[in-house]
Amino acid sequence: MELSQTALFVGSIINLYALVLVLRVWLQFARVDYYNPLSQFVLKATDAVLKPMRKIAPIIGNIDTSAFLLIFILGALKSVLYFGLAIDGMLILGVLSVLKAVGVAIFYVLFAGAIASWFNRGNNPIFYALYQLSEPLLRPVRKFLPTVGMIDFSPMVIVFILLFINNFMLDMLQRLWVIAG
Repeated sequence: MELSQTALFVGSIINLYALVLVLRVWLQFARVDYYNPLSQFVLKATDAVLKPMRKIAPIIGNIDTSAFLLIFILGALKSVLYFGLAIDGMLILGVLSVLKAVGVAIFYVLFAGAIASWFNRGNNPIFYALYQLSEPLLRPVRKFLPTVGMIDFSPMVIVFILLFINNFMLDMLQRLWVIAG
């Protein structure tokens, strides 16, 4: 089945917004400064949509469940876009979209943090936000894998784990996993 260019474009926009929604949850969970430019961008891009949804899915602890609900709904809409209306496909693709969006967000934050570490020459608030987001993930790996000289291999270890999980899910779910993200 060949997908139209419009369906692929809409799916890409949904994936991009899902990434912003995951960042919203992650910034709040990691307690990144509210006035950080990255935090402000993500808040402005998501607040209008998430405020009404909080009546259905409130913030629990420090996790904004309404953002995950919206990612689920957007993933289910991708199911309609690609396959037509099938309830079981909507539920499966909704859950897979949440999982894939989290993995993609982790990958991009680690990648951006690694690239930023090459150029960090001062107190840049976005670099600091990337540090705050990635440090809880990297700290456990650093306990087992110390730095070698000035090279930190912990982001590479997490990226390899993400690639392994992605390939495993691709082998198991094939086309559904590709459409989910």
